[in-house]
Amino acid sequence: MVYDAIVVGGGHNGLTAAAYLGKAGLKTLVVERRAVLGGAAVTEEFHPGYRNSVASYTVSLLRPEIVADLDLPAHGYQTIPLKGHLDLFADGRPLLSTGDETHDRAAVGRFSNRDYEAIERFGAAVQRVGAVIREQWFKEPPHLGGGFLELLSMVGAGRQIKALDPADRHLLAQLFTSSANAIVERWFESERIRNLYAAHCVSGNFSSLDQPGSAIPFFHHALGEFEGKRGGWGMAKGGMGAITQAMAGAGRAHGVEFRTAAPVERIMVENKRAVGVRLEGGEEIRARMVLSNADPKRTFLKFVGPEHLPEGFARDIGTLRYGHATIRMNLALSGTPRFAELEGAEAAIALGSSITIIPERAAIEAAYRKATLGEIPDEFYIDIRIPSASDDSLAPRGHHVMSLIAKYCPYKLANGRSWDVIGKDVAEQALTQIERHMPGLRSLIVGRQLLTPLDLERVFGLTEGDIFHGRHDLDQIFSLRPHPDAAQYRTPVAGLYLCGSGAHPGGGVSGVPGRNAAHRVIKDFRKRK
Repeated sequence: MVYDAIVVGGGHNGLTAAAYLGKAGLKTLVVERRAVLGGAAVTEEFHPGYRNSVASYTVSLLRPEIVADLDLPAHGYQTIPLKGHLDLFADGRPLLSTGDETHDRAAVGRFSNRDYEAIERFGAAVQRVGAVIREQWFKEPPHLGGGFLELLSMVGAGRQIKALDPADRHLLAQLFTSSANAIVERWFESERIRNLYAAHCVSGNFSSLDQPGSAIPFFHHALGEFEGKRGGWGMAKGGMGAITQAMAGAGRAHGVEFRTAAPVERIMVENKRAVGVRLEGGEEIRARMVLSNADPKRTFLKFVGPEHLPEGFARDIGTLRYGHATIRMNLALSGTPRFAELEGAEAAIALGSSITIIPERAAIEAAYRKATLGEIPDEFYIDIRIPSASDDSLAPRGHHVMSLIAKYCPYKLANGRSWDVIGKDVAEQALTQIERHMPGLRSLIVGRQLLTPLDLERVFGLTEGDIFHGRHDLDQIFSLRPHPDAAQYRTPVAGLYLCGSGAHPGGGVSGVPGRNAAHRVIKDFRKRK
């Protein structure tokens, strides 16, 4: 049997692409190396009786257009809003934002009399310029050097930019070219608020806060949307696996077939065209089109092979910068964590909020510098969720699960050290930092799951543990992601397409690369027929 399309990898983008292909009538097969669909967006029992989103853990970037197109709610997708945002600083003074203007104005007022208004102005401005970027998410980036037609495709974006007022055009340019530090120092007077907003850029990339372009992650936050609220964040009921199971359900409803525990060894190429896949056991499955949800390095250098690629292209793919520098932990807790700085109603709100432990900017910069040398930092940026506070399906009654990521933790360690040896010690270091703000946390831990950068690579196939399939640096976004000759989802190998986070618009659980790639495949498939 020859399929119309084979999708390599059952992560959320692969599932999105497959569902769109099936909906368009293409006979589609998804092959997934793990025994479960979902890629890094899965919910699993990591300790008896305790379930959690194992890797990806936040809903924000998933586009409502995709939710509607695939009718994900009909397949079980439900959302839970976060109650607020809690930022915990080194000096022990917290900042809890709840969305209530009176409360939040007073909370920010402890640090600055002016920054609440500055926060409101900045947020509104980023949303305005973000609207221009949002329009480009569902469009193929123009091909550099592609001629007049490609130039025309840029006119619409140019008109949108021109329609912005001068201050917003200036901000748009700054967000692409300035550093995170330059942006926060321009907008905010309080070091505390500067610290908080600079840290937003830590979660979305691996770069110095002084590096030009390090403010780009502000766009990712602005482009988020949850339950109709721009910039909103939330959770999926049942964990992130509920999203990918809904996507798989949408695919099945349109005839998509799935094979799990089916690792791909090679993408078969004949006469410079992708013609199917060979599984590790030797089985060959043929298709007219092949889409890869794997990252670009894994797709081109492992599955395809440099011998089937233009020499310069293969060399460029080999030099793509990876490394999100993250460790991921899931904790099973026998009780409710408490906060050193909060009690009563505020503590209850905090449990259902996003929680971030933010070192001083100088410490964040020092952590980045150490990570680039393969060393473990003295302090981590730590992002925490306690999803069971809002979703009782994840843990026994009265118990909880906690998700956390800690940065910066380099994939490549100095002096020949191995994550298999030092991983537990690094996890303990992170827990010590958390316990300054959540005393007694260790006494509640009855089970844990640790995923180092090496584990993220082994378990989920994320090269160098990079959850975004490549950094979001200036030269690795838009028409350059992952390469000028593969930025429109087509690749130099005819019939082979990228549909994962290594393609435009990049990482995060958005489904957009999968959706866009599917639309390109559908157009090309119909032309071939």
